[in-house]
Amino acid sequence: MNPGDFVRFEPTDHGVAELVLDRPLARNALSRAMTDAMAAFLAQAEDDPAVRVVLLRAEGAHFAAGADLKELAAMSAAEAEAMDLSGSCDALGRFAKPVVCAVQGAALGGGCELVEMCDVVIAADDAVFGHPEVRVGTMPGAGGTQRLPRIVGRTLALDLLLTGRPLTAEEALRSGLASRVVPRAALLATARSVAAQMAALPADVQRMIKTAVRGADELPLELGLQLERRLFHRSLAGPARAGAMQAFLARAGS
Repeated sequence: MNPGDFVRFEPTDHGVAELVLDRPLARNALSRAMTDAMAAFLAQAEDDPAVRVVLLRAEGAHFAAGADLKELAAMSAAEAEAMDLSGSCDALGRFAKPVVCAVQGAALGGGCELVEMCDVVIAADDAVFGHPEVRVGTMPGAGGTQRLPRIVGRTLALDLLLTGRPLTAEEALRSGLASRVVPRAALLATARSVAAQMAALPADVQRMIKTAVRGADELPLELGLQLERRLFHRSLAGPARAGAMQAFLARAGS
């Protein structure tokens, strides 16, 4: 089997496309071929107006145990630098459409970085998150030292990064890394329901919201507020606004 075959892209008929990690015997360890395949699928989804939301999920007991260490161990530092290796899928962090993530079992290293790139994270109650890279003599390369502090705060992020200790699903929820925690048996149904709800809402406005929230991570407050105001004004010119507001006012007046 081609390593790229360990990733599936499954469009649905209601605006949601599922991006599926399917290498369960290796705990969905992220090889370069897998992350390249993910990037290709995301580019396809970006260009397809029928795809409004992406649901990232994984087959098997675990979401993703991190970068493929067998592949990494056979690679020199110079080779990694030459190919700009990150250990995860950088394209996910640049993806403009909403992404829902369903996490079960281990989401570690590069797998945790995938989670950090997503917008809504539904965690099973058995999910475990962490950055154990320091325990194998390396560090995150796809945003773990940059996104994680923005999500959970500097001191907790450094605690996790410098010790390699994991977070439980409930700890991830309290710290802001997870959006919701559900029983394992309800994970996929919940994530699909959330993605479908999002896909039914105005796609252009959702992209604006995602752009504005990213601005909160990257811009000083005053510039972020200016960005938000510009996007708010743009949303008022959108095709969905008049009909949605009139429908809401009609319901409220009935």
